[in-house]
Amino acid sequence: MTGMSSKSKDLLREQEVLHAPETTRWTICNSACVSVLFLLVLGVLAARPIHAQCSAIWTINISCLDVSSLLVNQIKQWKTESCPPRNRKCMYSLVAVSDAGIVAMHTTAIMRFVDDITFNFSSPNSDSCEIKGLSASRSWYAILDSGANYLNMYNLMKGSGLSSSPSFTESINDHECNLYSSTRQNLEP
Repeated sequence: MTGMSSKSKDLLREQEVLHAPETTRWTICNSACVSVLFLLVLGVLAARPIHAQCSAIWTINISCLDVSSLLVNQIKQWKTESCPPRNRKCMYSLVAVSDAGIVAMHTTAIMRFVDDITFNFSSPNSDSCEIKGLSASRSWYAILDSGANYLNMYNLMKGSGLSSSPSFTESINDHECNLYSSTRQNLEP
């Protein structure tokens, strides 16, 4: 402002004063809009897992030892890396097996994303097994997975023949499993 006449300086100050309330209103409006948007996003994310994952419980009238054996055999069978396009029934690998459960991994064919899979077994009696499954993406930034983590486990249940047993039950919902309902609707019966 050096070198300006006092009249010019006064005009500039008037301009600043005239525009200050508008700027303040604009800032308040922006802050309110951002806050509302943040709350909406938070509400959507709270309705489902924040990370790409799926948690499920299955029960079946077969011993846990037999369930474990069938799942381990299926994981080994689908170890191959040669995957037909859009096929998820490959690139599984067995990490650990114990009486209590199985730890495995699944790698996606195209993008090579890795998901960790855990099955924990408990027996209410010798002729039945409760299987608690969890499949979760290793990618920290993965939020939605198009049902991939559910399919990691479901494909093993179906491939091993467990899901075709009349006593097989599945307990899952969209809150515990990303996009479960829409993924389940698109599966073959």
